[in-house]
Amino acid sequence: METAVLLPFAGFGFALGWPLELLVQKFPLGTGTAPSTTRRLALCALMAVLFGLEVAVIGLVPELAPALLLTALVVPAATIDLEHRIIPNAINLPGALLVYMFGVAAAPDRMGELLIGGIGSFLLLWIAWRIYPAGMGLGDVKMALMIGLGLGYYAFGALLVAFLSSTVLSIVLILRFGPKARKMGFPMGPFLAFGAVVGLMWGEQLNSLLFH
Repeated sequence: METAVLLPFAGFGFALGWPLELLVQKFPLGTGTAPSTTRRLALCALMAVLFGLEVAVIGLVPELAPALLLTALVVPAATIDLEHRIIPNAINLPGALLVYMFGVAAAPDRMGELLIGGIGSFLLLWIAWRIYPAGMGLGDVKMALMIGLGLGYYAFGALLVAFLSSTVLSIVLILRFGPKARKMGFPMGPFLAFGAVVGLMWGEQLNSLLFH
């Protein structure tokens, strides 16, 4: 895709990093998060790269709008989780509804598929949470709902990417710290966000590789 098309979207992503930093500052509710110039610049750069990549891979099609929206939701959710080990309902729940509405508007024929993706993703992580509550929180479960409603069937490949990438980190920690690694926790939100972005751009290829 021509640079003249990519640059406006990348620029919009960069500009969006500023309000996303303000959003991060609002949580946890009641105490908030201290402002950070480094975090703001990191969010601006990350959003610019992600928006540019998504336009290049997805193209100027209606499905681009819900993809950009989901990206703009999972990035601050992952950032808050990274800092505080929480993913706010104020992002997950309205975000899930908005992503689904945008997805259906962009592709009405996927209405049922997106709903199945959302419910299926929610149930998969809810079961995992019930089996091992120390491994994740309910915020992760609700984030999976939002991701599933945005990705439909591609969400299952995205969740697999998230779990595989988190497993890689677990192995690295075990190799580095040995038995002490069992007591080291890390947030799941960033891995879910990573899986979501991979699913948005390469979900079809990923599902074909994994499930066929």
